[in-house]
Amino acid sequence: MLLLELITIGLLFAIFLQDIKGRAVFWILFPLLAGALFALKLVTTRSIINCIWDTLINLGFLLVQLLLLSAYFSIKQKRRKLFHVNLIGIGDVLFLISAAFYPSLSSYLLFYVVSLVISLVAWLVWQALAERKSKAIPLAGLQALVFILFLSLDWWVKWIDLASDSWLINLIGK
Repeated sequence: MLLLELITIGLLFAIFLQDIKGRAVFWILFPLLAGALFALKLVTTRSIINCIWDTLINLGFLLVQLLLLSAYFSIKQKRRKLFHVNLIGIGDVLFLISAAFYPSLSSYLLFYVVSLVISLVAWLVWQALAERKSKAIPLAGLQALVFILFLSLDWWVKWIDLASDSWLINLIGK
């Protein structure tokens, strides 16, 4: 299991580096990441039904988010468009799809919101300090870095359990 965890962290770090340096990520990293995360979830929960169910729920949430985003920008730009490549990159979407293969729904929602906020703040700070400005946010790379933190807190520090909703429900209940 440790080897699979290290491979997963390595894939996430590769996504981070590629997105930061070149604003593009090799597509093969996303299915490899999804497979590694699904295998880890299966080892953790020992139930293929739970793994598939959690993944489908997370993907459903993501689909709703992308459809709402498309609807918003279609209305704003007064033309119908299903996907706005100039506004959110395909790599960003592929990363979010890949990340959906491990966490429970509440953990995925928490990761989604926290990683968006951290990515935005980090990028704003970086842009304030950088000499050369850029409008493009390396979202997949920054979210991959946040996901490394979340997974490390789950696997090695044991503060959270991303594969289950119980840790977050207990935290909220306190």
